[in-house]
Amino acid sequence: MDNIIRDLTEWINRQEKHIIIGITGHGGAGKTTFADQLKQAFCQDSNLICTDPYIVHSALRRDTKITYTFQSEVHTAKMTACHPLAHYTEALERDIQMTLAGMKWSTIDRDYLPSKLIDPAKKLTIFEGMSIAFVNTDYLDLQIYLYTDEQTELARRSTRDTVERNRNLENIQKSHQERRRQYSHFMHSSKDKADIILFTDEKGVHIEKQQLSIE
Repeated sequence: MDNIIRDLTEWINRQEKHIIIGITGHGGAGKTTFADQLKQAFCQDSNLICTDPYIVHSALRRDTKITYTFQSEVHTAKMTACHPLAHYTEALERDIQMTLAGMKWSTIDRDYLPSKLIDPAKKLTIFEGMSIAFVNTDYLDLQIYLYTDEQTELARRSTRDTVERNRNLENIQKSHQERRRQYSHFMHSSKDKADIILFTDEKGVHIEKQQLSIE
């Protein structure tokens, strides 16, 4: 991962403008860790926005049923965060456009993530989270997509969500198959739009696509 961060840092420093990067992918793929490392490379000269507050509240998603066809079979289930309608995409795009316009703005205030001021005078702004998969990529200078296999994701979510988010392990395991199915159907195709695609597993980070020459 260090080599990727180094290449990104060199590319960003060559640009003569403020750079906006979107880092997205599925849960458990390591996108938050990657975004944190990229921010650390620029220290005080960067903004990092977690887009979790743009996801529709879980209570509303639990009450929202969707029906879709996947691999010739019809499925009806509660909406997960892999569905585009589970995100306040227009609000996120508005905030990205405010950064593009050179306007200062404050992030959404949540009990788990206090509001902070975003300064467009800094060299780099990073938007990280699943919501970025569904925005207009024309608003981004670079999009990075991270994904992992089903077994790695379940292992990582089982540890993270029980320890950090106090969630029930049995519920995580029960919802895993449906979550992966919705991810494959609604979200995974968006990775093809990314400039950099990274596959992660327990062996590390593997570069599937790297395209830094953006016109």
